[in-house]
Amino acid sequence: MKIIPLIKSEFLKNYTWKKMIFMSILLTVAACLLVETADYFTLLNSKIKRNDSVYKRKIELLSKKENRTIEEEFDLYSAKIHVEVYSSLPKESATHGYDFRERIVEDLIFAQEQNFLLKIFDDKKYASTIENICQMDTFYFPSLFQGEISHLCDTTNEKTRKELFHKNEKTIEDYSKLVKKDKYYLYVQDQLDKNLIPEEEIEFAKLIVSLKIEKQTDFRMLNFLKFNSLYQEDIESKKEMLEDEELKEFPSYSDYVRYFKQYNQTVRADKAILFYSTKKNIPVDLSYDDDQNEMGYNYMTAKNAVNQVFHLSLVVLLFVSITGSGIVSREHSEGTIKNILTTPVKRSKVLLSKFLYLILHMYILWLICLLAISIYAGIKYGFSDLITPKLIYQNGRVIEVNYYFYLLKEMFLASIPMIAFLSILFFLSAVSLNTALTTSITTILSILPIILYYLCATFPKAFLIFTKTPLFYFDMGF
Repeated sequence: MKIIPLIKSEFLKNYTWKKMIFMSILLTVAACLLVETADYFTLLNSKIKRNDSVYKRKIELLSKKENRTIEEEFDLYSAKIHVEVYSSLPKESATHGYDFRERIVEDLIFAQEQNFLLKIFDDKKYASTIENICQMDTFYFPSLFQGEISHLCDTTNEKTRKELFHKNEKTIEDYSKLVKKDKYYLYVQDQLDKNLIPEEEIEFAKLIVSLKIEKQTDFRMLNFLKFNSLYQEDIESKKEMLEDEELKEFPSYSDYVRYFKQYNQTVRADKAILFYSTKKNIPVDLSYDDDQNEMGYNYMTAKNAVNQVFHLSLVVLLFVSITGSGIVSREHSEGTIKNILTTPVKRSKVLLSKFLYLILHMYILWLICLLAISIYAGIKYGFSDLITPKLIYQNGRVIEVNYYFYLLKEMFLASIPMIAFLSILFFLSAVSLNTALTTSITTILSILPIILYYLCATFPKAFLIFTKTPLFYFDMGF
């Protein structure tokens, strides 16, 4: 008797319409919740609210005061500038955790405040006040006014002060125009003109300018920010730093070097993909954790959402554990084992058909997850993104591949440790002949790898033994 009819009989025995609908609903709910959770942890919808009420209150209080000191005059002037500049900006803007206007505004306000102080330097009426501040021997000044004055104390030459004043006037003029025009590529061009862009970022910056990217909500702008935030580690410079706290987190120095070599390769690949993505106008599905991306320049695409299907591998394993843990033991408890033993079929084929059924059952549930998460992600972010190619770095260059072909290949690779897990489940069911016991043990085993993963990542030396066993890799889908 061939194996295929035996597998078919397993499906007929275990699959019913009610059961399939129920599992599909639960998996769909899990997929939707996972997408929403992933969206929550990105900064796609974050906003910066500019609140100038503090400065308005300060203006109100200081304006009423008579015989103001020069420090209070400075505070009043500074508050008025803040209100004036902030009133010219959008009250609220989508920022992805970053607003390029903030940097312009900071420089603009600083230039105006500094010119106010430079005028004071040339006013003999305040000579004693300035001299007292300049003679203060401290690293901490109790007020902004005193701190800013102290920075100018070395600028005693009148010619130098005039040069600085005119330089600030130019900054005020240029940045006022940038605020008014409110276009991101003009800001980047200004940074290029002032030679403020690092050498390794100049090519990307010129691309941003040539594409005339105006809005900071444009994913290409965020690609540029991601690119800027990625740094390669200089491993060679740390060879003599074996006592460094960072090194102590690794089991050995060779592990440290191996990790950072891989990290540097990843950074190089990500940079190439981000540049290509911007040039070809194809959103990427790269994402970064806090250590890699402190400023949080993430954005969500439909691909990012669908990629969460790998996290659903745990849900799939739990489902298979619950529904398939009694695949052998149930035959004994229900008495159907007698009918199987009387058929002219080798026991090895019967067992093999049951094991292959478990694997196919796992793939079917996972594909349902993929379908559900794709539909939900398409509705939420747009289906057009799912038909754009996946960008991968290969042999020193970026290539475009079909997204779903790539995803299915990765799912197949991630299924290898899942199949190893199913073999343990199958073994327990065949040996224990107790469905409840098998369900309990396999449920615990399906959760255990997550705990081990965390412990190995957090305390690598203490739990090094688990990184050398298959248990550590059962969570590969994560």
